[in-house]
Amino acid sequence: MDSLTSARVEFANEPFPAMVCSPGVSETAATYLHDTLCDCAVLVFHWAFPFNGEDFALFLRGVPGAMFFLGVANPEAGINGAPHAPDFAADERALGIGVRAMAGFLSSRLTARSGPHHHSPGSTDGHPSPA
Repeated sequence: MDSLTSARVEFANEPFPAMVCSPGVSETAATYLHDTLCDCAVLVFHWAFPFNGEDFALFLRGVPGAMFFLGVANPEAGINGAPHAPDFAADERALGIGVRAMAGFLSSRLTARSGPHHHSPGSTDGHPSPA
């Protein structure tokens, strides 16, 4: 035990910041996914989830966004779907649903941003800024 008294822990870099998702992006995604899939397929969490080590937080410092979970568990097949669990496995049938759902959501966001009422950054009069 004497060797533990001289033990030292150093972090090479600053730890990851807290991950804070954009309420606007989260709500827009929830609405889109509820409308596209069904209410029973979408769960929205309104509580803090302990993401104090998530590198996605670094992206969210510069760009509004949100983290989504894709349910890949299948208890009947013995697939737990819990990330970082030693026995993690995914029911791969969920992957296609997730890809289509996220691609559709991103496409709808791009369409909304390029619509006739979109205001470009730097615009003060409601018209797009010159390129």
